[in-house]
Amino acid sequence: MILSGTIAFSADNQMEYKAPVAEMRQAAISFLEGLSPQMRKQVAFSMDDKERRAWSNLPSTAFKREGVSFEEMTPEQRSLAHQLFQSTLSSQGYLKTTGIMHLDELLKAMAAERRPNANPMFGHGLYWMGIFGDPAKDKAWGWQLDGHHLALNITVIGDEVSVRPAFMGSDPARLPQGTYSGWMVQHAEDEKGIRLFQSLNEEQRAKAVIDDVAPRDVVTGPTRGDQLTTPVGLPVSELDPGQVRLFMRLLDEYVHNYQHDIAHIQMNRIMKSGLDKIHFAWAGTEEDKPYYYRIHGPTVIIEFDNHYPPGRNDGPINHIHTVFREPGNDYGEDLLRKHLLESPHHRGGN
Repeated sequence: MILSGTIAFSADNQMEYKAPVAEMRQAAISFLEGLSPQMRKQVAFSMDDKERRAWSNLPSTAFKREGVSFEEMTPEQRSLAHQLFQSTLSSQGYLKTTGIMHLDELLKAMAAERRPNANPMFGHGLYWMGIFGDPAKDKAWGWQLDGHHLALNITVIGDEVSVRPAFMGSDPARLPQGTYSGWMVQHAEDEKGIRLFQSLNEEQRAKAVIDDVAPRDVVTGPTRGDQLTTPVGLPVSELDPGQVRLFMRLLDEYVHNYQHDIAHIQMNRIMKSGLDKIHFAWAGTEEDKPYYYRIHGPTVIIEFDNHYPPGRNDGPINHIHTVFREPGNDYGEDLLRKHLLESPHHRGGN
């Protein structure tokens, strides 16, 4: 039991939760069966294919994707892809995922107004699906959704599921005009982080603030998962009970993007290390300037930044990036190592 003031969290109840592996597996099989033979070839990769770690938050004009795009799919095939999302994500995570994809369609329309003859670099169709391994027969398999401001990397090993790394972003963070004016896909990540920082007293802020200027991007973005090794900032164990509640609401916002049981298993993994080993850090202290926060512990890295739009160094702050990682178990690395050690055919049949 981890205690902090009046907040108690039990980290020994993971067995109460069971990831919906059967539902995920069936959704993946149905998606594959709904594709044409050629599309099945495009979407299928081995578990050790480099494509499994090849994702980006950049538009497709700046980073080439593999797999099958939503642009290529029929409405029925897109529906099957959405059922795979729904098997793994919570309602909030599903709405964020599809919201980011829809936001990209609005960004496409805004870009077309500015440059009518330019090749589209945004849009709902420019998101790619990949299936790794064979969900019909392999114990280890996974799926990936990759496109502008969105990368979900899901790995299944037996009855266990890894959902990290995950990247979610939004540009504009808050729509400034049009039919959807005011819409903000990632309002909660923004608002809850600010509320926690604003609750800190002077002594706590002195520890939490790691820089007066926010970094231009998240540190552990694509291909940079090993860039943070030592937690910095304010240990969460030094928060008072009310502040711990604010911290847990912020952490919940990321963890509960996934199906109920998956989320609780993830939370157990994060909290098991103890609040004293999890740190909250902040950068960017000047009003109306970019800001950044980080949650970092032995089994979690969460980063958030709200910065200027691409190509700008002033004006409104309206461009969010977030990343959710698990040190040592991104892409299910730890689970895969265990699987390889325990599987007879991987041990030469011994």
